[in-house]
Amino acid sequence: MKSICTAAESRRGLWHSLSSTMWLLPVIVVAALVRLHRLTEVSYWFDESFTLKMVDFSFLEMLQRITEDDNPPFFYVVLKLWIGLFGNSLVVPRLLSVLCGVSTVVGIFLFVREAYCRQNDDDAKLSSASFAAFMAAALVALSPAHIVWSNQVRMYSLTTALAAWSSYFLMRALHRSDSGFRPWVLFTFTALLQAYTHYFGLFALAAQYLFALGYVWFQRSPKEGLLTRRSISPVLISAVCCYFAWLPWLIPFLDHRQRVAEKFPAPALSWSNVGTTLCRAFDLQLALSVTPENGLIVAQACFVVIFLLVVRRRPADYYLALASVLPFFVAAVVSLFMRNIFVQRYLLSAQMFVLTSVAVVIGYIPWMTVRVATALFVIGAMAWLTREQSAARDFDATLPGMRGAVAYLDSHRQPGEPLVACNPMLFTSIVAYTRERDKAYTYGSPQTYPFFQGTAVMRNEEYLSHEELRQSTSDRIWTFDADQWMGYTVSVPMPTGWDEVSRSRFPEFNAEFVLRCYSRIDRK
Repeated sequence: MKSICTAAESRRGLWHSLSSTMWLLPVIVVAALVRLHRLTEVSYWFDESFTLKMVDFSFLEMLQRITEDDNPPFFYVVLKLWIGLFGNSLVVPRLLSVLCGVSTVVGIFLFVREAYCRQNDDDAKLSSASFAAFMAAALVALSPAHIVWSNQVRMYSLTTALAAWSSYFLMRALHRSDSGFRPWVLFTFTALLQAYTHYFGLFALAAQYLFALGYVWFQRSPKEGLLTRRSISPVLISAVCCYFAWLPWLIPFLDHRQRVAEKFPAPALSWSNVGTTLCRAFDLQLALSVTPENGLIVAQACFVVIFLLVVRRRPADYYLALASVLPFFVAAVVSLFMRNIFVQRYLLSAQMFVLTSVAVVIGYIPWMTVRVATALFVIGAMAWLTREQSAARDFDATLPGMRGAVAYLDSHRQPGEPLVACNPMLFTSIVAYTRERDKAYTYGSPQTYPFFQGTAVMRNEEYLSHEELRQSTSDRIWTFDADQWMGYTVSVPMPTGWDEVSRSRFPEFNAEFVLRCYSRIDRK
């Protein structure tokens, strides 16, 4: 009789898995479409072009230069391999982030289903869990913050994907203790890669191992009293492996931390800063004013969601609460006593788990009509925010910006004519687009700029000093300047003996670029 019941439970669980997976397919399609929208029509900004220039170096030189910046290496390694396989056209680098974004949606769906679906649950619980998994995937798919960072050649989309998948593998490892070490190997590997992708992955690791230890503690038999070797050993082995595998990067991490603390300007954490960051983390800037008061409303709403979650007292509820709250809490504490790291994009993975918590709480609503109505309202609100973000991207795509400026430059600059950018940050974007890198320079020297302006990817021969500029034998020189760029106007100071013969302006979403052509006065 027991075997017959078990077989029936397995068939029921399999049917729910298949039916819920079918609901996931349209979510994947929507997630891909909104992330592909205007993918190459908005110009690379500095962080993206910095990343692209970093992967231009040989593998060993790239690793050495990464230590001179402030990020872990894994995303750069993945991007270099990706470009090596598929080329370096304008669409290829951003496609990697799009795929990571879509992978996040799939990972969060599988995580929720694994966390809340049990074969011996009744149909109502299975239906509720499948509903929550679909809702979580839909909210992440439509989240403007996740869409924005899935459009950009940076590590944040990969970080959230690893956070989702490592959470899924952790639940499999804890739920299926009879499956051997394979689920633990998958969890350990993906969890470790979080920390090698972004330093906020360390906070995610802390939440995951805290939960795993708590889970095996409360799942022990009452007769055991203390933890058995069998129950705790996989968790400890996994944690020790993560520790020793990340240890080689400890010295670069400490160097990065010191460099950022000493040389990277950041405002001190304040209630105003916390509130505005929370507004932007949950995309309210698309609907409301970004104010500390609205940020406080966001914080209260998150508190209510987490409270409604943990009162159910299911293990996965505690995991979601930890994964949601711990990164925000630790970031706030570090920001108060050390340096402000309470930044929207750093908190993207935690925001994902908050959205997942919202989906699970909606899935707990016992009345189907109310549950569906609430879900439609929340998904509709998120879709409206997505539409607003898409409209903003449409506008940005109409601006000529860096793409237009470099296209103009390539069509008017003659071979051998120097191009001098006013800053390394703009230089990296210029070389990402131009067909002709020969005699392209940044004005100044390596000592002129702080590291956060891109010095880690600059070769010495790509700088042009004022004396070298004065001694140029060219008849014409082009300069690339910027107005209202980070609140400043930055330009190349030309020596005497040159006359400006043309000036073209190219507005972009964060600046107005100014392309000037100078001719020697004595050779007119």
